[in-house]
Amino acid sequence: MNILDYLELSDRLKNYLLLIEKETGLPVKIFQSQDLGIKGARAAFNYHPDYTVVVLNTSEPRLSADVERSVAHEATHGYILHKLGFCRAVFTEEATDDVKKKVNVLFSMVDDLTVNRIIPEHGFPPFGSEYLAMLKKEIEVASQGETQGEEFYSNFTSDMEFEDIIMVSRYILAWGFLKYYPLPSGIRSTLQKFLDAYSKAYPHHYPHARKVKEIIIKRNVFTAEGECWAMQEIIKLWGFEGVVKTVSTKDIKF
Repeated sequence: MNILDYLELSDRLKNYLLLIEKETGLPVKIFQSQDLGIKGARAAFNYHPDYTVVVLNTSEPRLSADVERSVAHEATHGYILHKLGFCRAVFTEEATDDVKKKVNVLFSMVDDLTVNRIIPEHGFPPFGSEYLAMLKKEIEVASQGETQGEEFYSNFTSDMEFEDIIMVSRYILAWGFLKYYPLPSGIRSTLQKFLDAYSKAYPHHYPHARKVKEIIIKRNVFTAEGECWAMQEIIKLWGFEGVVKTVSTKDIKF
């Protein structure tokens, strides 16, 4: 059930969602689910050719500002697909649900760089109130070494390959905030501490993170062309190119 009409949204978020609807020509729909594919996930964007679909995990209480930021964030994923022509994943019949989940996280990892640049222009913070506290916990865990770190991230999945993708995405998110966004010095210091701790603690994961970073730097991933190229290269890093291709939503919708 679309719960958009039942949520108490601020005028700021209402106006932003109306803007997305106007720019894309597609209505925004918001649904609820307690299973978003990753343990602890609070919100997600689901591709649909005729709608911008946001899914909220309402099983845990959150600050209203964080819920609003999540809705704005996920709806913006729809905006960059439907309006700007960013690429999405199209899978072969051989692709398993596990592969689809992993590839979708890889796309989110890169697309978040653009989304988190857009939403502050409309009055929403680039990250929620939970982010820095989580990052400080990750710094603490990394200081205890790779074994402890992997045990920590295994709370989100028992799949080692998916764990690697989640860990790499955490690095890229923090690196992206540090590289591309004007943030206060205290926050920048925390981000740098995490990156330093990560590169030292995770010799089996940092090489992937470094390669992803190099791919992102090579092209302007804030454009549809650059994002599509980067995603093709990143998909190859994990060996998924045989079961998925990148397609611009401007070229094909289904």
